Amino acid sequence: MQILIVSGTPGTGKTTISNNVKKYIDVKIISLNELAISENLIEKYDTKRETSVIDNKKIIGFLIELIKEYEKEDPEFLIIESHFSDIVPEQYIDFVIVLRCDPDELYSRLKRRGYKTEKIRENVQSEILGNCVNYFMNKPINTPILEIDTTRASIELITKTVINILTKKVDIKDFYAGKVDWLEKLFQEDRLQTFFD
Repeated sequence: MQILIVSGTPGTGKTTISNNVKKYIDVKIISLNELAISENLIEKYDTKRETSVIDNKKIIGFLIELIKEYEKEDPEFLIIESHFSDIVPEQYIDFVIVLRCDPDELYSRLKRRGYKTEKIRENVQSEILGNCVNYFMNKPINTPILEIDTTRASIELITKTVINILTKKVDIKDFYAGKVDWLEKLFQEDRLQTFFD
């Protein structure tokens, strides 16, 4: 069983793509967000940021046991998806794919979800700074960190790309982290002030 970590800012398509991959290949999926809620692994609710604060120690322990259970079933792949999937211990990481999205499109997606303005800004700023990629860059992992831009690509195209990466039918060098740079794009467009005060 190989483990794929799918990360990315909220709104980039992690859950949608992960569930769509399951239609085509033998894969199990763990959503860390759903796991935290279903197993009561939440420390508190941050009302200012409108988000749950996860008990990292508890969720990691629970996750390791769950991975061991899935290993017995022996699916070809296990996907662990969440915007905080960088908490997964490095020995359980075979692939990392971070989904990215243009800040303007991400703003629209999160607005459609009903996020309040401050929460949208916080998430869009995180995407511009590439926080999800950076968290993995700071982990001692031996696998390449890959990025897929989901801004204008269809769900089916992104799904096919993920499957091709997993089954080694595509050159992963085309997806190495660092090719998506919203900070530089906005700087060139003189639009950084749109998202940062």
